[in-house]
Amino acid sequence: MLAKKISNKITKTRIVVPIQNNLKVEIDIYYDYLQGFLTAEVEFPSEQEANQFKKPDWLGEEIGYQELSNRKLAHMDEKQFKSKVSEEMLAHNKEIIEKLLNNYCY
Repeated sequence: MLAKKISNKITKTRIVVPIQNNLKVEIDIYYDYLQGFLTAEVEFPSEQEANQFKKPDWLGEEIGYQELSNRKLAHMDEKQFKSKVSEEMLAHNKEIIEKLLNNYCY
């Protein structure tokens, strides 16, 4: 069965961080071949609230869900993944991950 698998197993930790206006950020920290990658997602109750949202500086840049969704990540090998993200992004993520794990995981 493993010889015919169609995707890689994605291993991650999810941390939920409350932010303004009763919103929360769901942060996923990835492991294995995706080591150093993290994503953050905010879900809004309405399109209007999404349009009015002022993101905190620490939230970082928009990477585009379509390009690096879990489904697409699962079909990439490490080389393909590294071609989609910069070393600078991964280094910056490493700093954020250390802070998150120290502050939100017990």
